[in-house]
Amino acid sequence: MKILVKIFKGTLITIITLLIVGILYIRFTRKVDVMIFQSRNFKTNKKLESKFKFEEDFVPVAKNITLHTALFKPDSIAPIATIFHPMGKGSNLLNVQKFYPSLIKQGFQIFTFEYRGVGSSTGEAKNTQNLKKDVLFLFDKLVKKPSVKNKPIIVWGQSMGSAFATMTAKERQNKISGLVIEGGFSSFPDIAKKYAAFIHLENFKWLIPLVMHNDFPADKEITYIHKPTVIIHSTEDKAVPYELGKKLYASSNKENTRFWTINGAHVQGIKLYEKEYVQVFMDMIK
Repeated sequence: MKILVKIFKGTLITIITLLIVGILYIRFTRKVDVMIFQSRNFKTNKKLESKFKFEEDFVPVAKNITLHTALFKPDSIAPIATIFHPMGKGSNLLNVQKFYPSLIKQGFQIFTFEYRGVGSSTGEAKNTQNLKKDVLFLFDKLVKKPSVKNKPIIVWGQSMGSAFATMTAKERQNKISGLVIEGGFSSFPDIAKKYAAFIHLENFKWLIPLVMHNDFPADKEITYIHKPTVIIHSTEDKAVPYELGKKLYASSNKENTRFWTINGAHVQGIKLYEKEYVQVFMDMIK
Protein backbone atom coordinates (compact mmCIF):
# COMPACT_ATOMS: atom_id res chain seq x y z
CA MET A 1 0.00 0.00 0.00
CA LYS A 2 2.81 2.40 0.86
CA ILE A 3 4.36 1.73 -2.52
CA LEU A 4 1.06 2.52 -4.27
CA VAL A 5 0.68 5.74 -2.29
CA LYS A 6 4.23 6.71 -3.18
CA ILE A 7 3.60 5.98 -6.89
CA PHE A 8 0.35 8.00 -6.78
CA LYS A 9 2.05 10.98 -5.14
CA GLY A 10 4.91 10.85 -7.60
CA THR A 11 2.54 10.68 -10.56
CA LEU A 12 0.44 13.53 -9.19
CA ILE A 13 3.50 15.72 -8.66
CA THR A 14 4.70 14.95 -12.18
CA ILE A 15 1.31 15.85 -13.70
CA ILE A 16 1.10 19.10 -11.73
CA THR A 17 4.69 20.01 -12.66
CA LEU A 18 4.04 19.36 -16.36
CA LEU A 19 0.82 21.40 -16.18
CA ILE A 20 2.60 24.36 -14.56
CA VAL A 21 5.49 24.18 -17.03
CA GLY A 22 3.02 23.99 -19.93
CA ILE A 23 1.03 26.98 -18.69
CA LEU A 24 4.19 29.05 -18.19
CA TYR A 25 5.50 28.09 -21.63
CA ILE A 26 2.28 29.08 -23.40
CA ARG A 27 1.99 32.28 -21.40
CA PHE A 28 5.56 33.53 -21.77
CA THR A 29 5.87 32.58 -25.44
CA ARG A 30 2.50 34.28 -26.08
CA LYS A 31 1.24 31.39 -28.18
CA VAL A 32 -2.35 32.50 -27.59
CA ASP A 33 -1.57 35.99 -28.91
CA VAL A 34 -0.64 34.47 -32.25
CA MET A 35 -3.79 32.35 -32.35
CA ILE A 36 -6.03 35.34 -31.66
CA PHE A 37 -4.41 38.18 -33.57
CA GLN A 38 -2.47 36.71 -36.47
CA SER A 39 -4.68 36.78 -39.56
CA ARG A 40 -2.96 34.77 -42.24
CA ASN A 41 -6.05 34.63 -44.41
CA PHE A 42 -6.40 38.36 -44.88
CA LYS A 43 -3.33 39.25 -46.88
CA THR A 44 -3.90 41.24 -50.04
CA ASN A 45 -1.72 42.91 -52.60
CA LYS A 46 -4.64 44.66 -54.22
CA LYS A 47 -4.34 48.38 -54.79
CA LEU A 48 -6.51 50.36 -52.40
CA GLU A 49 -9.60 51.63 -54.17
CA SER A 50 -12.51 53.59 -52.77
CA LYS A 51 -15.50 55.63 -53.81
CA PHE A 52 -14.38 58.09 -51.11
CA LYS A 53 -11.49 60.53 -51.20
CA PHE A 54 -8.66 59.11 -49.15
CA GLU A 55 -5.09 59.63 -47.99
CA GLU A 56 -3.15 56.36 -48.04
CA ASP A 57 0.07 55.77 -46.13
CA PHE A 58 2.46 53.01 -45.12
CA VAL A 59 3.67 53.92 -41.66
CA PRO A 60 6.89 52.40 -40.26
CA VAL A 61 6.32 51.23 -36.67
CA ALA A 62 9.36 48.97 -36.17
CA LYS A 63 12.31 47.64 -38.14
CA ASN A 64 11.02 46.22 -41.44
CA ILE A 65 7.39 46.63 -40.31
CA THR A 66 4.96 49.09 -41.87
CA LEU A 67 1.23 49.47 -41.29
CA HIS A 68 -1.15 50.24 -44.13
CA THR A 69 -3.38 53.18 -43.18
CA ALA A 70 -6.01 55.35 -44.80
CA LEU A 71 -7.91 58.51 -43.95
CA PHE A 72 -11.24 58.49 -45.79
CA LYS A 73 -12.72 61.95 -46.36
CA PRO A 74 -15.95 63.66 -47.43
CA ASP A 75 -15.98 64.63 -51.10
CA SER A 76 -17.14 68.22 -51.17
CA ILE A 77 -17.12 69.56 -47.60
CA ALA A 78 -14.47 70.13 -44.96
CA PRO A 79 -14.52 67.40 -42.28
CA ILE A 80 -16.55 68.28 -39.21
CA ALA A 81 -14.73 65.74 -37.03
CA THR A 82 -12.45 62.69 -37.20
CA ILE A 83 -13.28 59.10 -36.29
CA PHE A 84 -10.40 56.86 -35.21
CA HIS A 85 -11.56 53.36 -36.12
CA PRO A 86 -9.55 50.27 -35.06
CA MET A 87 -11.18 47.63 -37.23
CA GLY A 88 -12.43 44.20 -36.22
CA LYS A 89 -10.76 40.91 -37.04
CA GLY A 90 -11.27 39.83 -40.62
CA SER A 91 -11.42 43.40 -41.92
CA ASN A 92 -8.99 45.22 -44.17
CA LEU A 93 -8.95 48.60 -45.88
CA LEU A 94 -10.93 47.26 -48.81
CA ASN A 95 -13.87 45.68 -47.00
CA VAL A 96 -14.13 47.92 -43.92
CA GLN A 97 -15.41 50.80 -46.05
CA LYS A 98 -18.87 49.23 -46.14
CA PHE A 99 -19.48 50.78 -42.71
CA TYR A 100 -18.55 54.33 -43.73
CA PRO A 101 -21.00 55.86 -46.27
CA SER A 102 -23.53 57.40 -43.87
CA LEU A 103 -20.83 58.85 -41.59
CA ILE A 104 -18.73 60.32 -44.39
CA LYS A 105 -21.88 61.72 -46.02
CA GLN A 106 -22.56 63.55 -42.76
CA GLY A 107 -19.10 65.14 -42.83
CA PHE A 108 -16.93 62.83 -40.73
CA GLN A 109 -13.51 61.72 -41.92
CA ILE A 110 -12.49 58.23 -40.81
CA PHE A 111 -9.01 56.94 -40.11
CA THR A 112 -8.34 53.22 -40.00
CA PHE A 113 -5.48 50.81 -40.51
CA GLU A 114 -4.54 47.18 -41.02
CA TYR A 115 -2.90 45.44 -38.07
CA ARG A 116 0.40 43.62 -38.46
CA GLY A 117 -0.02 40.69 -40.80
CA VAL A 118 -3.34 41.96 -42.19
CA GLY A 119 -3.92 43.25 -45.70
CA SER A 120 -0.86 45.11 -46.95
CA SER A 121 0.65 45.65 -43.49
CA THR A 122 3.83 43.73 -42.85
CA GLY A 123 5.06 41.86 -39.78
CA GLU A 124 3.26 39.36 -37.58
CA ALA A 125 0.85 39.89 -34.69
CA LYS A 126 2.81 37.85 -32.17
CA ASN A 127 2.60 40.12 -29.14
CA THR A 128 -0.34 42.18 -27.93
CA GLN A 129 2.00 44.71 -26.34
CA ASN A 130 3.38 45.53 -29.79
CA LEU A 131 -0.14 45.89 -31.17
CA LYS A 132 -1.02 48.27 -28.35
CA LYS A 133 2.04 50.41 -29.14
CA ASP A 134 1.11 50.38 -32.84
CA VAL A 135 -2.40 51.68 -32.18
CA LEU A 136 -1.27 54.49 -29.89
CA PHE A 137 1.53 55.45 -32.26
CA LEU A 138 -0.92 55.77 -35.14
CA PHE A 139 -3.36 57.77 -33.01
CA ASP A 140 -0.62 60.20 -31.97
CA LYS A 141 0.46 60.56 -35.58
CA LEU A 142 -3.13 61.16 -36.69
CA VAL A 143 -3.84 64.02 -34.27
CA LYS A 144 -0.93 65.99 -35.75
CA LYS A 145 -2.49 66.11 -39.22
CA PRO A 146 -3.65 69.61 -40.20
CA SER A 147 -7.13 68.33 -41.15
CA VAL A 148 -7.51 66.73 -37.71
CA LYS A 149 -6.13 69.47 -35.46
CA ASN A 150 -8.62 71.59 -33.55
CA LYS A 151 -11.54 69.34 -34.47
CA PRO A 152 -13.33 66.69 -32.39
CA ILE A 153 -12.02 63.13 -32.43
CA ILE A 154 -14.25 60.14 -31.69
CA VAL A 155 -12.89 56.65 -31.15
CA TRP A 156 -15.06 53.90 -32.66
CA GLY A 157 -14.45 50.20 -32.15
CA GLN A 158 -16.39 47.23 -33.52
CA SER A 159 -15.94 43.63 -32.37
CA MET A 160 -12.23 42.97 -31.69
CA GLY A 161 -11.57 46.61 -32.50
CA SER A 162 -13.57 47.56 -29.40
CA ALA A 163 -10.70 46.40 -27.20
CA PHE A 164 -8.25 48.65 -29.05
CA ALA A 165 -10.76 51.50 -29.04
CA THR A 166 -11.38 51.31 -25.29
CA MET A 167 -7.64 51.18 -24.61
CA THR A 168 -7.05 54.21 -26.85
CA ALA A 169 -9.88 56.18 -25.23
CA LYS A 170 -8.44 55.48 -21.81
CA GLU A 171 -4.84 56.29 -22.74
CA ARG A 172 -5.66 59.41 -24.81
CA GLN A 173 -8.78 60.61 -23.02
CA ASN A 174 -7.74 64.27 -23.06
CA LYS A 175 -7.62 64.25 -26.89
CA ILE A 176 -11.02 62.73 -27.69
CA SER A 177 -14.65 63.80 -27.58
CA GLY A 178 -16.17 60.36 -27.10
CA LEU A 179 -16.10 56.60 -27.50
CA VAL A 180 -18.48 54.37 -29.46
CA ILE A 181 -18.34 50.59 -29.14
CA GLU A 182 -20.40 48.01 -31.00
CA GLY A 183 -20.31 44.26 -30.51
CA GLY A 184 -17.59 44.64 -27.89
CA PHE A 185 -16.62 42.48 -24.96
CA SER A 186 -15.28 42.79 -21.43
CA SER A 187 -11.87 41.16 -21.95
CA PHE A 188 -10.05 38.78 -24.26
CA PRO A 189 -10.10 35.96 -21.69
CA ASP A 190 -13.89 36.35 -21.52
CA ILE A 191 -14.39 36.16 -25.28
CA ALA A 192 -11.75 33.43 -25.58
CA LYS A 193 -13.92 31.16 -23.44
CA LYS A 194 -16.57 31.33 -26.18
CA TYR A 195 -14.00 30.39 -28.78
CA ALA A 196 -12.09 27.92 -26.62
CA ALA A 197 -12.20 25.27 -29.36
CA PHE A 198 -10.11 27.50 -31.63
CA ILE A 199 -7.27 27.49 -29.11
CA HIS A 200 -7.76 23.81 -28.28
CA LEU A 201 -9.08 24.44 -24.79
CA GLU A 202 -12.78 23.60 -25.22
CA ASN A 203 -12.64 21.21 -22.25
CA PHE A 204 -10.34 23.38 -20.14
CA LYS A 205 -11.89 26.84 -20.18
CA TRP A 206 -10.68 27.44 -16.65
CA LEU A 207 -7.13 27.44 -18.04
CA ILE A 208 -7.72 30.37 -20.37
CA PRO A 209 -7.02 33.20 -17.87
CA LEU A 210 -3.82 31.36 -16.92
CA VAL A 211 -2.38 30.86 -20.41
CA MET A 212 -3.30 34.18 -22.04
CA HIS A 213 -2.30 37.74 -21.21
CA ASN A 214 -5.08 40.21 -20.52
CA ASP A 215 -3.36 43.21 -22.12
CA PHE A 216 -6.69 44.79 -23.09
CA PRO A 217 -8.89 44.55 -19.96
CA ALA A 218 -11.71 46.66 -21.38
CA ASP A 219 -13.91 46.14 -18.31
CA LYS A 220 -11.18 47.74 -16.19
CA GLU A 221 -10.06 50.41 -18.66
CA ILE A 222 -13.57 51.70 -19.22
CA THR A 223 -13.84 52.63 -15.54
CA TYR A 224 -11.29 55.41 -16.18
CA ILE A 225 -13.18 56.92 -19.10
CA HIS A 226 -15.22 60.02 -18.34
CA LYS A 227 -15.96 61.16 -21.89
CA PRO A 228 -19.34 60.43 -23.52
CA THR A 229 -19.49 56.71 -24.26
CA VAL A 230 -22.09 54.62 -26.07
CA ILE A 231 -21.97 50.82 -25.99
CA ILE A 232 -24.08 49.20 -28.70
CA HIS A 233 -24.90 45.49 -28.72
CA SER A 234 -27.42 43.27 -30.44
CA THR A 235 -29.40 40.67 -28.54
CA GLU A 236 -29.01 38.49 -31.66
CA ASP A 237 -25.22 38.81 -31.85
CA LYS A 238 -23.82 35.31 -32.40
CA ALA A 239 -20.17 36.35 -32.65
CA VAL A 240 -19.91 38.21 -29.33
CA PRO A 241 -22.55 37.29 -26.71
CA TYR A 242 -24.86 40.09 -25.62
CA GLU A 243 -23.97 39.43 -21.99
CA LEU A 244 -20.33 40.39 -22.62
CA GLY A 245 -21.49 43.78 -23.86
CA LYS A 246 -23.62 44.15 -20.74
CA LYS A 247 -20.67 43.10 -18.60
CA LEU A 248 -18.58 45.86 -20.15
CA TYR A 249 -21.34 48.37 -19.49
CA ALA A 250 -21.62 47.21 -15.87
CA SER A 251 -18.04 48.35 -15.31
CA SER A 252 -18.49 51.75 -16.96
CA ASN A 253 -19.24 55.13 -15.45
CA LYS A 254 -22.99 55.44 -15.74
CA GLU A 255 -22.89 59.25 -15.64
CA ASN A 256 -21.31 59.37 -19.10
CA THR A 257 -22.14 55.94 -20.57
CA ARG A 258 -25.25 54.74 -22.39
CA PHE A 259 -26.06 51.18 -23.38
CA TRP A 260 -28.04 50.86 -26.59
CA THR A 261 -29.69 47.49 -27.19
CA ILE A 262 -30.37 46.70 -30.84
CA ASN A 263 -31.36 43.71 -32.95
CA GLY A 264 -29.64 42.20 -35.96
CA ALA A 265 -26.41 40.42 -36.80
CA HIS A 266 -22.96 41.19 -35.40
CA VAL A 267 -21.87 44.86 -35.90
CA GLN A 268 -24.63 45.67 -38.37
CA GLY A 269 -26.04 48.58 -36.38
CA ILE A 270 -24.71 51.24 -38.73
CA LYS A 271 -26.72 49.66 -41.55
CA LEU A 272 -29.89 48.69 -39.68
CA TYR A 273 -30.20 51.84 -37.54
CA GLU A 274 -28.46 54.36 -39.79
CA LYS A 275 -30.14 57.57 -38.64
CA GLU A 276 -29.91 56.80 -34.93
CA TYR A 277 -26.36 55.48 -35.26
CA VAL A 278 -25.07 58.60 -37.00
CA GLN A 279 -26.83 60.73 -34.38
CA VAL A 280 -24.71 59.06 -31.68
CA PHE A 281 -21.63 60.59 -33.32
CA MET A 282 -23.30 63.94 -33.94
CA ASP A 283 -24.26 64.23 -30.28
CA MET A 284 -20.63 63.78 -29.25
CA ILE A 285 -19.39 66.79 -31.23
CA LYS A 286 -22.04 69.30 -30.18
